[in-house]
Amino acid sequence: MHVPGYPHEIEYRRERAKGYRDHLYTELADDMGFCLVHREDRREAYLVEYTAVCAEDFLGRVHAPRGTWVVSVYRRWPEATRDHVVTIRLRWSP
Repeated sequence: MHVPGYPHEIEYRRERAKGYRDHLYTELADDMGFCLVHREDRREAYLVEYTAVCAEDFLGRVHAPRGTWVVSVYRRWPEATRDHVVTIRLRWSP
């Protein structure tokens, strides 16, 4: 049975060298923020900014090591599928 909500997976990969990333964390989030509708010319900027704020919060909570992180957000669906929402590169220094 489908439980309504806004399920997302947020994957965190730490870049150890250009092109080499280690997948260290996956956060499951029920977050409406990634679903908010904006004008087409603002959508990408909003998603980048919102993802960065969520990532900084998560990386701080797990005491992640400093470095460059590649953060990808996926919307999860009841059929066990997921759609890519956004991917950002983030410089993290706690």
